[in-house]
Amino acid sequence: MFSPLKNRISLSIACLFLLALLPAQTGTRVYEFMNITTSPRQAALGGNAQSMWDADPNMAYWNPALMNENMHKKLALNYVNYLADIQMATASFAYQWDDRSFFSVHGQYMDYGDFMAADEIGQVIGNFGAKDINIQLAFAYNISDFFTVGAGAKFIHSQIEMYRSYGIAADLGVVLHDIDYNTNVALSVRNLGYQLKPYDQLREPLPLQVNLGVSHKLEHVPLEVTATLHNLQTFDMSDPESSTGQPTSIYRKAIDHVSVGAELFPGRGFNLRAGYNFKRGNELNPRQNKNFSGVTFGFGLRVSSFRLEYAHAQYYPGSNTDHFGLIIDLENFLEPRYY
Repeated sequence: MFSPLKNRISLSIACLFLLALLPAQTGTRVYEFMNITTSPRQAALGGNAQSMWDADPNMAYWNPALMNENMHKKLALNYVNYLADIQMATASFAYQWDDRSFFSVHGQYMDYGDFMAADEIGQVIGNFGAKDINIQLAFAYNISDFFTVGAGAKFIHSQIEMYRSYGIAADLGVVLHDIDYNTNVALSVRNLGYQLKPYDQLREPLPLQVNLGVSHKLEHVPLEVTATLHNLQTFDMSDPESSTGQPTSIYRKAIDHVSVGAELFPGRGFNLRAGYNFKRGNELNPRQNKNFSGVTFGFGLRVSSFRLEYAHAQYYPGSNTDHFGLIIDLENFLEPRYY
């Protein structure tokens, strides 16, 4: 009697892996901002963590199948002053509709600041700006005690000076959550879509991304470890040469897909987090003076119905980022107080 359920699970996983094996699109891509790390927790855990099955609604942006009852009525707000003074803000909210169904809404806003405008002979004629906006609606369904599937729809708006572009995209995800062994395996295919209106006349492909993440809570130590294989849609995403000037090895091309992280005291009132992004560390370390590029760390602190989040990510000397976030438990915060 379980065959229909098994068939649905098998079909969902097969479809996602088939999409993961599609050949990668080459050339320039549009709306790359949708793949930038959005939350302090994700930033602190290596920049790509997306397999946590808990109360963090930020995770549902990266894989809609991660929605669960612990996210119900949680609102997450994030801000980061990104590289080159780019400003980014995001918001996420999750809602449990019934025992098996979940909904979420996410927003992402990027402001690239002001740029100097010049004519064809180089004469300055003023300033212009550039902005990106992404709105996502997502749904998840818990098809068994161990499997959840999810899908999200995105509307994208981008503006550079007087030029505007619009696009649509979809995210698909499946999660295996084994509560008995405190292990989660999450697969997502992100940004499957189409540029409805190009900036000028040339349509560009969207930044397709296939990710596979695993997280595990240790049994006798208050620690959760996570590892993510990101950008699996293409194998070779590394620089052609290593920092020593030699051709990039197969090993380096493989390890550049990996980011790892660990969270001490998961689910408690105070958390410490640290991670490492191999691609960032390999590409942004100077040849002569090695630094801490690729290293990330941060913490989370719960105060009543609020959870404060912070992370610091190392890129290269003089250009690092600080991520700030706030998660609000709206159900506890808005419920009547009786004295």
